[in-house]
Amino acid sequence: MIAVPIRYRRAQRGLFFQKLQHALPSIVVLGDGLGHLSHNPEGLELALGAVEVIAALLVIGSVVHGVRKLIKQTAAGGEAQHAHHGVDWIDIFIALMLSVEAYAKYHATHHIPRPTILLAVAMFTIGLLHGRIAAWGDRRRQLRVDADGISLWVRPFKQMKLAWAEVASIEVDDRAAVITAIDGRSQRIDLIDVLNPKAVREAINGARTQLDESRHAASASIESAAANT
Repeated sequence: MIAVPIRYRRAQRGLFFQKLQHALPSIVVLGDGLGHLSHNPEGLELALGAVEVIAALLVIGSVVHGVRKLIKQTAAGGEAQHAHHGVDWIDIFIALMLSVEAYAKYHATHHIPRPTILLAVAMFTIGLLHGRIAAWGDRRRQLRVDADGISLWVRPFKQMKLAWAEVASIEVDDRAAVITAIDGRSQRIDLIDVLNPKAVREAINGARTQLDESRHAASASIESAAANT
């Protein structure tokens, strides 16, 4: 069996820019921390200001590292390396920053900022479980080819699964691969935008070989049945 995840560069960029929406407040938190430290604070005020600055700088640093990694992974014309799924430090550091922000709000108003705390817990959980979530996503986005047929996910909750007898054609060129069913359904794979075009192209070529073999076997079976009658 061949199983290759279909991961698009544009999707990776979209997910990263979603993280930036949560990371942007780090600039405000950094300013608040520097503001606290500029008034000769003591005790708790000094600690709070220092932690705000540290948390904001950790978020900013992780985002800069993430941008560099994103540019390297999604560079057009190249074959991306295999994704290593582990802890997402951007989400972890954002959770830390939100926790500091929640305490600062509580310290100033004596009201518990529940939405901020819930968001911090959610970001920490997502960051900690990033590896499992990403691996699950890769399994969901796999192109699978085996002796029984071919399958791939066309939408988050919709799979195109075809037995070889249901496949009308598998066409591939320099830009894309198109899988068409005998009932007219089709799915296009953008080979320019996928992160692993070489692996996907090899899987598609393997699928074409399987399709040819299946058709030859079916034809031989029909000829054998006709000869025996």
